[in-house]
Amino acid sequence: METLQQCPACGHAHQKLFLAAKDYTVSRERFSIVRCESCELLFTNPRPRANEAGPYYQSDDYISHSNTQKGFINALYHRVRNITLRQKTNWIGEYQHGTKELLDIGCGNGHFLHACQQAGWNISGMELDPATAQRASKLIQQPVYANLHEIPADKKFQLISLWHVLEHVYELEEYFAFFKARIQPGGKLLFALPNSKSFDAAFFGEYWAAYDVPRHIYHFDPATIHSLAVRYGFRLAKQRGQIFDSFYIALLSHQYKTGSKKMFLSFVIGLWSNLLAWKKTGNYSSNLYIFEHV
Repeated sequence: METLQQCPACGHAHQKLFLAAKDYTVSRERFSIVRCESCELLFTNPRPRANEAGPYYQSDDYISHSNTQKGFINALYHRVRNITLRQKTNWIGEYQHGTKELLDIGCGNGHFLHACQQAGWNISGMELDPATAQRASKLIQQPVYANLHEIPADKKFQLISLWHVLEHVYELEEYFAFFKARIQPGGKLLFALPNSKSFDAAFFGEYWAAYDVPRHIYHFDPATIHSLAVRYGFRLAKQRGQIFDSFYIALLSHQYKTGSKKMFLSFVIGLWSNLLAWKKTGNYSSNLYIFEHV
């Protein structure tokens, strides 16, 4: 484990305990989440070192890597995924012009890449986990890069996407330097992230499934991801909610808190979270942010 003395986003030295959360997926250990007193970023601290993080992903319940359909929640995830893949390709369709080059970092099992491939994008993917990368490569019928350094230095992209990935990234400065160097003029940088300011995050507190410690080492909200992006020379072009995430997260959170999915109550909480975000706050359970280089 490592204990950060400074905020990983702004470098400020002062932090306060926000809450302690449990790893319900793998280790059953408890981890502290702290808040930076300057930029207000929430981050897991202490956290596993980068070279110690691998075992915390080794579970059949970690769906982005295992692709399991075991159990009601995972089966539901797969059904909804087909709908959300169509949404995602529609959302990015307006940026598909010129070279149509797209890079998906943390591509998991490759389903988003495959949908983009079918929609006419020239796709590239990167995935750190070798077994997961192999499944993605088989699906899209082309190699998947193992890290940023494998991506050819002369290759640039119209769109770089990270779907629920940035909250896992240890090397923020290296990644943002890559984004600045590799996005074509007029290109876009896309982040999908859990939102720690959502209604369901407040409702479930330490049981909120999207804290997902220690795999999630940052816990962004719209203000903190915007502040981080601005620091590295990006500005927000568009923001929208991912409405299905609130229902999935509510089911998992109830499971963690009570041992039961409480399907009806989870639906009500997910719906209320979306309605509040739509009508008032903009704080969906997960938000999609599209940035452009200044």
